[in-house]
Amino acid sequence: MKRRSDCIALVVGVAVAAVAGCSTPVDGAAAQPPVEKITFHPCDGFPQDAIEAAKIDVRAGSRLSDEPANRSCSYRSRNPDYGVVISAIAETFSSVESSDRFNVLRETEIGGRDALVSDFRGGSACTVSVAIEPGILEFMIGYSELEDFTTVDAACDQAMKVATALAPYFPDHL
Repeated sequence: MKRRSDCIALVVGVAVAAVAGCSTPVDGAAAQPPVEKITFHPCDGFPQDAIEAAKIDVRAGSRLSDEPANRSCSYRSRNPDYGVVISAIAETFSSVESSDRFNVLRETEIGGRDALVSDFRGGSACTVSVAIEPGILEFMIGYSELEDFTTVDAACDQAMKVATALAPYFPDHL
């Protein structure tokens, strides 16, 4: 069990580091536009009945990130046994589509919102990114030979189930 939690925390750490860019201008370089502030936190934003409906209520959400541009929360399920990280990220939907960090597998719609289903580069996690202004609400489930989900397809199927179950509770604005 510990190994799975560590694996998910590592994947999230990599994702958070990849999302967090440097906004300090270098001599002669243009400054990055200011990053949107995210006010929705997945640990607080979903009611308990929504978490129960998504069947990720084994452990209360654990805060992984509380940065202004990335607020992440980890949940657990036992049947099947897996962890899911839900993040509200100040990243545009189009930046996910064009990012080298993701291999976009398909476009879809969840709860009336555009969504991307992607394999995180390196083959470690499936992400479902839902467009909600000013960024994305991301659902990440890891896969490996050590996990209950051993393929990207299995992890993506479960990430879609979780995102779809929580769709009625999506905020209007992150």
